[in-house]
Amino acid sequence: MKRSVRLTSQVRNIIKYMKRNCLKVICALVLGALVLGTTVYAAGPVLDATSITKEEAAKKYPAPKGGYPIGERDPHMASGHVNSPYSPHQEYDCSKIGHGDLVLDTHVSKVFVRP
Repeated sequence: MKRSVRLTSQVRNIIKYMKRNCLKVICALVLGALVLGTTVYAAGPVLDATSITKEEAAKKYPAPKGGYPIGERDPHMASGHVNSPYSPHQEYDCSKIGHGDLVLDTHVSKVFVRP
């Protein structure tokens, strides 16, 4: 003869509550790991910028119509850090390069102006 055990209503409610919240916690952890992982992966290393003279740039990397594009400065980044206007928008440390000077994006071999 098989006996079944019937749980009290309080125990059943606790089990239901845990099942519902465990799913929410697991979803939150997975989503957080995904967001954090893509943020860390996308950031990439900050490279030291390579300065280039106007004469050297004119010879090796001729300016497009309208001149060289200006690098993108994010106010939330460290001072002197500039993103290249060319894809994949690599971040460069331009703190040792003067404003308005030319910077070589070594990933795509193109030149941009430090803002």
